Amino acid sequence: MAAIKVLAIDGGGIRGIIPAIILAELQKRLGRNLHQVFDLIAGTSTGGIIALGIGTTANVGQPYTPGQLVRLYVENGAAIFKKNFFTPAKQLISPKYSPDGLEATLARFFQSTEFNTALTPLLISSYDLQSQLPFFFKSHRIAADPSFNWKVAAIARATSAAPTFFPPLHLTKGVEDYALVDGGVFVNNPAMAAYAEARALYPEFEKVVVLSVGTGDRHDRITYAAARDWGLLGWAKQIVPVFMDSVSEAVDYELKLIPGCTYHRLQVANLQAGEAEMDNVTPENISHLQATAQAYVEANADRITAICAELSEGRGSNMPGIGVK
Repeated sequence: MAAIKVLAIDGGGIRGIIPAIILAELQKRLGRNLHQVFDLIAGTSTGGIIALGIGTTANVGQPYTPGQLVRLYVENGAAIFKKNFFTPAKQLISPKYSPDGLEATLARFFQSTEFNTALTPLLISSYDLQSQLPFFFKSHRIAADPSFNWKVAAIARATSAAPTFFPPLHLTKGVEDYALVDGGVFVNNPAMAAYAEARALYPEFEKVVVLSVGTGDRHDRITYAAARDWGLLGWAKQIVPVFMDSVSEAVDYELKLIPGCTYHRLQVANLQAGEAEMDNVTPENISHLQATAQAYVEANADRITAICAELSEGRGSNMPGIGVK
């Protein structure tokens, strides 16, 4: 029996350049759009933006290519993470950045595209502060309940509202309303959530292939001597990368042990301090992230070839009866 194929893309701010370049190589080798290969695409934060870009018709009726998403980061990173003289002091009492640059970029990029244009089932993670529960945007729920058909730009804003960086997004659904933040607070690597969703969507399939693409593993280490005296301010500067990294590593461990799941992880190792920052949008760092991703692709050419061979037959299912294209 054919296998269900799942793509999961991590969060990581401007480091989204890395998975976009890796996915561009995969698409080139496979010779077809990624929505034609994967039965479900999941993303968190910057990975959610990439998933929405490659998985909907936001590009004048077509999906964006991963290469076009690289340009999104290169050309708009400085506007999204717009710093000024007051930024260091501001982050102590309010979100580090205004959402204006992010929202303007997402509005321009996704325009009025709706979630029901998903070309394969999409799973985009967020977290609702009001209910204190995970909140998943699922395109495959729209056929049964059209109220789940939000604008793609709003979904992208919700999944990328990283705590301390951007304010939450206030979203409504009928009489319900949500205060949504970055899904990275619980699934920065959404591969496990994507696996579970794929199992629910395709119960008749015994085998699932999961490809998880990361935004780079941080090399910086926090010593006991550095952390032992931290209070609120000390932890506030470190807690976001700490919980995002730990969640991703836990998912790696769990998926490798599940029978019937073939798990592939494409992850750049040992990002240095400057390039590991989610909001380092200097031209030098953006160029460095591109070079790092390209070097990873070249160094892992044989592994990527093997993964593409496993994916080459395309989707295992056409998802009948749920209204996806």
